[in-house]
Amino acid sequence: MNNVERISILEKSISIKTDGHNEQELAEYFKKILKDHNIESTEIPFATGRSNLIVSMGHGDRILGLTGHMDTVNIGPLSDWKSDPLVLTDMDGKLFGRGTSDMKGGLVALIIALIEIKDEGIDLGGQIRLLATGGEEKGQLGSASLLGHQLISDLDALIVAEPSRLSNPKSGKSTQFAIFGQNGVLDFEIISKGKSAHSSMPELGINAIDNLQEYMNQQKNYFDHMVQINDSVLGKIIPVNSIISGGEQINSVPSYAKLTTKVRTTTMVNANRIISDLEDIISEMNKVADMNLELNVLRQLDPVVTSKDSSIIKLVSLYGPEFFKQKITLRTVAGTTDAATFISENDGMDIVQIGPGNDSSHMANEYIFKQDFIDYIEFIKKIIVSYLNDELVKDI
Repeated sequence: MNNVERISILEKSISIKTDGHNEQELAEYFKKILKDHNIESTEIPFATGRSNLIVSMGHGDRILGLTGHMDTVNIGPLSDWKSDPLVLTDMDGKLFGRGTSDMKGGLVALIIALIEIKDEGIDLGGQIRLLATGGEEKGQLGSASLLGHQLISDLDALIVAEPSRLSNPKSGKSTQFAIFGQNGVLDFEIISKGKSAHSSMPELGINAIDNLQEYMNQQKNYFDHMVQINDSVLGKIIPVNSIISGGEQINSVPSYAKLTTKVRTTTMVNANRIISDLEDIISEMNKVADMNLELNVLRQLDPVVTSKDSSIIKLVSLYGPEFFKQKITLRTVAGTTDAATFISENDGMDIVQIGPGNDSSHMANEYIFKQDFIDYIEFIKKIIVSYLNDELVKDI
């Protein structure tokens, strides 16, 4: 496949709007072009108009997983874009469009790599399994729906093609990272229940906002202490109070108030520890008359950490310079990917996040460097074949 053909697949993918819906249309497009190259794939719906796509190739005991998501964030105001976000636009070596960086560029590169491996008759020496998901941007809905389908538990390693390049607007160059660790996630809400009364007689009511404020002071003291605990790989936790709401009208004592908090967790300070500690705080506070607090966990994902000495990390470090003309920098990130959902079914697989996208993700005028996209296709082909060849892996 030449570069014009490669880019045309990305162009069609960008034209299909998948901002939180409609992944099925993109999955069917991928399914068609794969079938044109004698590669079978399976669609697994998870909601109306929304699907995951699974591709399996090769034979053998060793199984390498690839994953990327088909959905994007919203386009936002069109006036912020200098080109149509649903039309792939080439300007000065950059390909603009919603999802180019996060992460249709990486996903399309994976699909093209599989097509070219098939067309070139390359012996894989093992199995490759592509998990193209939907719903990643809003709750990892697609990846969660794949649990229980016997698609993850037997993977030896997983490559996540999420953005992992850092652009440099001044030089026009970008730095390629390989991410071996990501923080976990804990989303929770604290609900304070009170009793409504007329604001002229507050003594007859129970102020849910005031009670929530008392709790927030204790939560702040708790997190002020916990952020001092440094994880040797993932660093410190990152707690953020994201949403607060309460009350109904200005002349009434509020009977309800709610705080929503997100915490980027580590292996040292994980979600279970935080939940237990906060429940102890709430239990003690609820011993006071008129205090009625409860904690609800909204989302919980474990941290993802892979040894730098793993085969997949070593391969990425070894071959990266050949394709990206630079040493691959290993690092961790606070953000999460579908890998955090997948490890709930297979916490023994090695995981690396490396993709051609950059820090323009989620922004207006999102783009991917054309050369980064092309180089990544060649790179991922090399990694796939090398990883599945036991002898090459053992020689590293």
